[in-house]
Amino acid sequence: MDRFRFRAQVVGMDIDRGAIKAVQLSKVGGSYTLQHVGYHRLAPGAIEDGEVADHDLLTSEIQEFWSTHSFKGRSVSLGLANQGIVVRLLDFPRMSPEDLKSAIGYEAQDHIPMPLEEAVMDYVSLGPKEEDSDLDRILIVAAQREMVGRYTSAIRAAGLRPVGIDVKALSLVRATLPEDFFDEGDILLLDIGSELSNLVVCQHGNLMFTRFIPGGSTYFARMVAGAAGLPEEDAEDVLTRSKVMLENPEDLESSQGGGGEDDETDPSLDRTFRRNVRRGIEDAAQTLVEDVQRCIEYHYSQPGAREVSQVLVSGEGALVAGLESYLGELLQLPTSRGNPLQKLAANKSNVSEEQLEVMEPVLAVALGLALEDS
Repeated sequence: MDRFRFRAQVVGMDIDRGAIKAVQLSKVGGSYTLQHVGYHRLAPGAIEDGEVADHDLLTSEIQEFWSTHSFKGRSVSLGLANQGIVVRLLDFPRMSPEDLKSAIGYEAQDHIPMPLEEAVMDYVSLGPKEEDSDLDRILIVAAQREMVGRYTSAIRAAGLRPVGIDVKALSLVRATLPEDFFDEGDILLLDIGSELSNLVVCQHGNLMFTRFIPGGSTYFARMVAGAAGLPEEDAEDVLTRSKVMLENPEDLESSQGGGGEDDETDPSLDRTFRRNVRRGIEDAAQTLVEDVQRCIEYHYSQPGAREVSQVLVSGEGALVAGLESYLGELLQLPTSRGNPLQKLAANKSNVSEEQLEVMEPVLAVALGLALEDS
């Protein structure tokens, strides 16, 4: 996509159907300090399928969000993820930057399923395809110009300055991929957003494969609501204490010595209720895992692919307590929460360490945007 050189203190802003999440960092030497964090639940209808559905409503929501926080400056870098974005990895003979730009412009016509005059396109070289190779692997990203324009227009109308746009998958790599990752296999990053999930496979620290998967935390809430007979808003609250729900109700009862009296005072401890919530979570998780497994199989079919050695989970879905362990069982892969806060040397923000630990999974994309531009 079109890139700009950013000034310091740019705010990384992640907008999806559920919320606006924003992070501002400062950088001294090679160390990052967290300066400010913002979170704002969006009114329904502003964003649908990762795209702006109501321009004026989104503008109003951004204005309200910004007025309640103390970010420095008004420059923001935005992350995007929707079906209007195409990511391709292509191999080119090593050549000068000028020749590469011309070659990409020519080759992109055969790989980008949209008219190039209607697209915003950018690329980055990931280095040699293999050791001692004369081919360089180039990551090309294209997005529908109109879709991008609706986002930037809403941001400008809110009084802010959009100085950069990035695909969320790349932001996720910057934030979540461990700096000391073991090079024993490829690493799968899974950011379960409110409406869409971003899947990324990394090799040697570089993005090798990415997909947008329909369904996120709202799908989990919908499945739990249907299984347990709850309003969807209540189901969202239940999900955050679902570690109990993911355990076998009979095993939990035995470990608590019966728990009969508690069942009468707290409906969430009722065995039937727990069983229904568990069923809803499991059904949603199994649907997600089927999509993930198809992506892994496709990745394995590509030249140079290695076995996935671990999975790191982030996003709103990672707030479902115990979900990463359950996903690991289904995928039969070591699975844990991503740890984007590992990139930070200090926290001088408006959010306490305890709050930050709770919010960490949902800040991954926004943090990755801020990391690029600080």
